[in-house]
Order: sequence, then C-alpha cells, then structure tokens
Amino acid sequence: MASLATFVNRFVGVRELAEAPPAVWTRADDARLRPIANEDVYLFVKRIDNSSVIRAVDPAARRARSNSMATGFVAALLVIAGLVPTAYNITAGFTLQNLREEKVQLEQQRAKLEATQAKLVSPERLRQLAKSLKMAEPEPQQLETLQGGATANAEARNSLPAAR
Repeated sequence: MASLATFVNRFVGVRELAEAPPAVWTRADDARLRPIANEDVYLFVKRIDNSSVIRAVDPAARRARSNSMATGFVAALLVIAGLVPTAYNITAGFTLQNLREEKVQLEQQRAKLEATQAKLVSPERLRQLAKSLKMAEPEPQQLETLQGGATANAEARNSLPAAR
C-alpha cells in the first residue's frame, strides 16, 4: 500500500541505512520499528461550540410527528379494544367459579342447619326437655278445639286448669 510516509521513507530511510557501517546496521536493525503509515501527517482539531445555534422549525416534521403519535394512539386503542373482551371473559369466569364455590358452601351449611334443626325438634329431645322443665302432657279435658271457616285451619288451644 503506497502512502506519502512510505514513499518518503523509501528514499530517506534506505539512504540512511545504506550509508551506515555494517556493524551499526546489524545493531540498528533490531531496535528500529517499522514505519507507521501517515505518521508524519498532523491533523489539527478545533473545538466547535454549537450551543448558540438554533434549529429552524420544520412544519413537515411537526406534522409527521403528530401523525405518528395519532397513529400510535389509535393502534394502542385497537389493541386494548381487542383485549377487553378476553379480559371480561376471564373476569366473568372467575366470578362464576366463585359463585359456584359459594353455592356449594351454602348448600353444605344449609344441610348442617337442617340436621341441627331436625335434632332440636325431634320428639325424643322435646320429651327430655319437658322432663327437665317438669312439664306434663295436657289432659284431654284441657284441650279445646276451635272451629273456623272453611279456609281456616283447625287450631287447638290449651287452657289452664285454673281458668275453668
């Protein structure tokens, strides 16, 4: 590859080496580095301060930015609108499952309450309660049957022995 540095070194460097005595040639050859391409070129870098430069307003850029923002907003709305039914179905499914679980719990609770009620109202338990409260069954003459209309149920009333 030819460059200005290699071109100059070809003439100057070879002449220096040719004029040197052979002993120096062998010693200088070990310590000498290969020439670097364009090592004699110096580039001056000047700092440029663009802080006071104001960019000109481009109406086409503003319009393009507004259009891209509107397009992004519409795309986001479409994605959300597409996901809403799925989210609603998932939410409704959770609600339905919770209601089913609650129904099962309420049915179990109702069965327990009915079993408890059946135990409390059983004739055996009522007899035990009557004994513990020292109650006795009424005598036939203490019962009075009331006659009602056709729609009224027949009722029995217990009258106390002192009331007669």
